[in-house]
Amino acid sequence: MAMLLALASGCDELGAPRPASVTTLLEHSEAWQGEQVAVQGRIRSEQVPERYWLEGAGQQRIELHPPERIGAYLGREVQISGRFEFKVGGQRLIEISNVTPLDKPTPKQ
Repeated sequence: MAMLLALASGCDELGAPRPASVTTLLEHSEAWQGEQVAVQGRIRSEQVPERYWLEGAGQQRIELHPPERIGAYLGREVQISGRFEFKVGGQRLIEISNVTPLDKPTPKQ
């Protein structure tokens, strides 16, 4: 029965993340609320308080949680999979379930 529902809704796999861009998530946040997403971008940070975000085109950003799962990828191009959250006040974040590097680390990384 579950497989029939997945086929009827157009999903390839139950629970598989939906590809999206940072721009799409920012422009249509309410429509993506609670969705499992797969998004590509570069990891950036702010030290006080310690925060990390995924940066897309035009320096558009989505915060990433938990910070301890992403620090090792600072400055790198990655694909993040996880649950997208749009919170009161306009905060947008992804609760990380998986990080896939898309580049090779430089010697100092």
